[in-house]
Amino acid sequence: MRTDGVPAPDVRRRIAAELADDVPWTRVLNSICTEPHPLGVEMASSASHTNLGDVRIFRGTKRIERRVVQLLLDLVANPGGSGNLVSGGTEANLIAMLVARESARGKGRLTHRPEVVVSSTVHYSFTKIFGLLGLTPVVVPVDDALHLPAGEVARRITEHTVAVIATAGSSEFGVVDAVDEIGPAVSGRDVHLHVDAATGGFIIPFARELGHDLPQFDFSVDGVDSITIDPHKYGLAPVPAGAILFRGAQDAGQFAFDSFFVDTPAHHTLLGTRPGAAAVATFAVLEHLGRDGFRDITRTNFEVTGYLADGLRAAGHELLAEPQLNIVVVKMPGATRISQRLESDGWIVSTSKRFGETLRLVVNRHVTREVVDAFLPALERARREVAAGVEVVLR
Repeated sequence: MRTDGVPAPDVRRRIAAELADDVPWTRVLNSICTEPHPLGVEMASSASHTNLGDVRIFRGTKRIERRVVQLLLDLVANPGGSGNLVSGGTEANLIAMLVARESARGKGRLTHRPEVVVSSTVHYSFTKIFGLLGLTPVVVPVDDALHLPAGEVARRITEHTVAVIATAGSSEFGVVDAVDEIGPAVSGRDVHLHVDAATGGFIIPFARELGHDLPQFDFSVDGVDSITIDPHKYGLAPVPAGAILFRGAQDAGQFAFDSFFVDTPAHHTLLGTRPGAAAVATFAVLEHLGRDGFRDITRTNFEVTGYLADGLRAAGHELLAEPQLNIVVVKMPGATRISQRLESDGWIVSTSKRFGETLRLVVNRHVTREVVDAFLPALERARREVAAGVEVVLR
């Protein structure tokens, strides 16, 4: 830190120069986040001083957080449930697994080797979580359509099982597990069923209303105990804004830590100091857009996804799987070098470490037909140049 301060105009110029090097959204086809809604940005700025870790001071902000949780519970068909806003999917998933483990302990079911049944494509956040909590994953291979098979889940449940994880919108492939089949297979087994809907939570409800054939994933499915949902992804809220939601009205209270101070409520999240701006921004976006607004955005995202998939097929490419959500995975020999070549030209896409020779392309609000029209020729140029041995130089 400098001894003397820097004038504000100089600080602004230096920061602006660094931010100018960020890739513009119109060249990003790998992100399940997007440019947040302007109203959310505005309201986040107005609440940038707030801290949900001290609700004796920030009383109105706390009420807004409770309203956001209620809106999210309504979205997932459980107005009588409970939950909390968190930093994102990783924290939400961690809290769900903590609750599952401690619930098993309270019932006398926690063995020396607690296990969690997961798919072979479960999100990598769980690798961190299992290590932290001492949980052993029981990995079930996905089927040919990349889904977690309900019958195999039921067969893998033993006296050691404390939880099953289903994914309602894989961030890697955009596929949705058949939660409506997994739920009944788990129900009655005294095992916590958690649904990771960080990616699909703000897509599936509206896509189903539009007539897309997607499995139901929410609390209307018998057996579902908790759901992760991320407003900072397809919910258009600024980062960080996630949520962990539970079936029962008191279930969120199973994860609680007291403070040192009289009259300071227990914390129900991992973070102590929490940005109230996230709650305020999320509330603003949800209230402003409503179901109609999100349905319209979802309709456009699916139209662009179809436009992108059609363009790839017309160019002779084969998709790894038919996209259920707004993620297109295309088979691509030399995928890593093609991705690097695209990045050297300013385009950002993804390649899978686990499923090589594929490119992952994500459609979010910033990806329009015009962006697709610019991207597809760039992809073909990159593919030809890589095949010709053109050197890839990354910054």
